[in-house]
Amino acid sequence: MGAIKSALTRSYVGVFASAGLQTLYSDIVPVDQIWCIQRFAFEGNLATSGGNTRARYYADRSGVRQPLAEQDAPAADTLYWDADPFWLYPGDKLALEWDQGQASTTLKMHLRGYWTEAKEGIV
Repeated sequence: MGAIKSALTRSYVGVFASAGLQTLYSDIVPVDQIWCIQRFAFEGNLATSGGNTRARYYADRSGVRQPLAEQDAPAADTLYWDADPFWLYPGDKLALEWDQGQASTTLKMHLRGYWTEAKEGIV
C-alpha cells in the first residue's frame, strides 16, 4: 500500500510597485508535508525590459536556492508552464523571479499536484 496523496492546488498573486527584480513566493511547505508539483504555471501582465530579462523559478530553503528552470525574455500576458514534476520538502518555498520587471507588474503563479506526509517520503 502506497502513501496517501492529498490534492494540492495553490495560486499566488503579487503586485510590485517598483521596477527591477521582483520575486513572488509560495507558502512554506509545512514541517510534516512533502509537496509534489506536477504542473507549475506562471505569467506576468508586463514584459520584462532591458538588460538580463528572464523569469526563473527555484526551490528556496532559508535563502539557499535550488534552480528548477527559467524562461528568457518572458512576454506580457503569456502563460508559461512546466509539467515536469518536482518536489518541495519541509521548510521549502517556491520562488518566481521576474528580472528587470517594470513598475506595477502583477505576477501570478499556480501549483497543482499533491502532498503527502513527510514520514512517508517521496512516492
